Amino acid sequence: MVYGWAGKTLQVDLSTGKITTAPWDSDAKRFLGGRGGNSWLFWKHSKANQSPYDPEAPVILGAGALAGTGLIGTSRMEVTVVSAAKTESHSLGNVGMGSMWAPELKFAGYDNIVIKGKSETPVYLNIYNDDVEIRDASIVWGKGTFDTETLLKEDIDDEEAQVASIGPAGENLAVQATVEHGYRSGTPVGSSMGSKKLKAVVVRGTGAVNVHDPEKILELNRELVKIVKDTKKRQGVASIVRNEGKDAYLQGFLVGDAGVVGNYESHAWRDRQDVKKEYEENYLGEYFVKNIGCFGCPFPCQPLFDIPEVGANIWRCYPTYWPWKLWMTDLSAAFKGTRMMSDLGMDNKEIATIVSWLMHLYEMGIVTAKDLDGVSFERGNPDALYETARKIAYREGYGNVVAEGPIALAEKLGKKAMDYLYHNQGLTMRTFEFRAEPGTALGEAISARGNSLRATTYHVVLWDKPAKDEYEGVDPQESADTYAWSKKMFGTEKAIMATEYEGKPAALIYEMNGAAVADSLGYCVSMIRPGRVGAPGSQFGDTSYQFAAERYTAAMGIPIDEAGLFEAAERVCNIERAIVVRDGRTRATDSLPEFFFEATVLDGPQKGKRLDRKLFEKMKDEYYSLRGWSPETGLQKESTLKKLGMSDVAKELKKMKKLAKKKEG
Repeated sequence: MVYGWAGKTLQVDLSTGKITTAPWDSDAKRFLGGRGGNSWLFWKHSKANQSPYDPEAPVILGAGALAGTGLIGTSRMEVTVVSAAKTESHSLGNVGMGSMWAPELKFAGYDNIVIKGKSETPVYLNIYNDDVEIRDASIVWGKGTFDTETLLKEDIDDEEAQVASIGPAGENLAVQATVEHGYRSGTPVGSSMGSKKLKAVVVRGTGAVNVHDPEKILELNRELVKIVKDTKKRQGVASIVRNEGKDAYLQGFLVGDAGVVGNYESHAWRDRQDVKKEYEENYLGEYFVKNIGCFGCPFPCQPLFDIPEVGANIWRCYPTYWPWKLWMTDLSAAFKGTRMMSDLGMDNKEIATIVSWLMHLYEMGIVTAKDLDGVSFERGNPDALYETARKIAYREGYGNVVAEGPIALAEKLGKKAMDYLYHNQGLTMRTFEFRAEPGTALGEAISARGNSLRATTYHVVLWDKPAKDEYEGVDPQESADTYAWSKKMFGTEKAIMATEYEGKPAALIYEMNGAAVADSLGYCVSMIRPGRVGAPGSQFGDTSYQFAAERYTAAMGIPIDEAGLFEAAERVCNIERAIVVRDGRTRATDSLPEFFFEATVLDGPQKGKRLDRKLFEKMKDEYYSLRGWSPETGLQKESTLKKLGMSDVAKELKKMKKLAKKKEG
């Protein structure tokens, strides 16, 4: 009997209408599931330098290995595609989401779905256990994601079905388009579905996931509940679960690490008292309704708000974390923008960062309203956000250019515009102060996917950042214990200090492997290492993934410890590296914009900081060596892949001359 996994992969060809299943193969199990399983299937089903809109380019949806097992906090799904922002060194697009879709897929009897081909007309995939149909989507083509979910549930007459869909942005092949599910999305991958005329994947399952030791799972869940409750008592203001969205306030304003994208000259704006009051006192409490959560989780963490003249809105960090980049103090406008972009099926942070960049160009006189269809990009103007989102989604005016990626608009606007566009492999940079955080910067440069929280701070727990006086709650003993762990693990306490270079490559690999474990098992960030305390980005406590290993063993019946999980994570990180190396990635392309090495932070807690190029390159040397890759080229060594049981991958890369030469490293 198969435990934990459903045991099947659904394969769909939209060109022919052929639908088949295949066993969830033993090779794929080496990568656990979720992100790792998807990446393995992507390696098998994609080609080198494949166009994102090639009909044969796969769209792969998968459930985390532990989804549907009854373990709390394991409800995440994964979508993997050829990135629409593809460059000569960037090809992998992936995103993870929580809520209900992943468990439902497992209940229907599948671990993954591999979709190829292209329909001539709009369609959606409807899965009800073994009954799988490609159905007409004309009733929802052109609709937003909110209406799409409602109408498709009506179309199949099943309110319990779970819907992952694209909006108009995905239909019109905008690079910024997302796949949306239950107000969850993230990194843009939606245009890959749009290119196939695939509006949605709807799934409903009535089966069950067999687990090895159900009594042990109940015991482990009781243990987790106790840990979370105890943690909340001692945590204080920064609860392990979101407190009406106020941890975004803490993260954006108190930790003091958010970067400069679009607000290049100053960090100080975020400390204005009127902004703090709007966030902390006047708004979040007044319109908060309740917290909603993912499948089977007793600790709902997504604050639901009901905003007058805007409507229902889930916090999801976007309405409160990015408005300062646009100099917006009106949170109603921020929530309106978030709801609008989610309905259009767009990455909120990507759009907001593009608008932030244009506002800076407007402020400096590099662009005028005349250059941008008459839209004023004065700082704080919410109409600039609304119009940009709408124009991108429907490919109107300057939005038609931006829909091909911000680089396309920068090239049209000229060199000065390009000088201020800070991007990594076709996607804008997130709001981390890379100049002051060498480890985060290293992860951003090396990540298989550009703009990657997963490689930098997706599971922020080790980069001890300087919280301001407004934050309270770290026990001095926990802090001391964490530093002692860092010294034992990485040889230096500095490895977990944000502004230090020493020990960072080893600490970063630990975090990247941990993120791969979480994403492959389907674990939520707040549940895979519960019991940690501290302001977001400055957390202390138990760092071990043994917690996850025990739960994997109970569900799968396969004995494993943290080291075993990390070996699987090494495979996940190496299969992702193989994918991008196959398309041209090297050490030379593992880079960041010159700005971060040349311009110093002008004010705030990190005033005067910038990346040291010599030390940065030294970190890269160390990182590649620790991974078993060539420090000279960044290519993987054949011996490394063979040691991980990936001889098949090594063989393919060797044919393409994409392996490190034996004399290297």
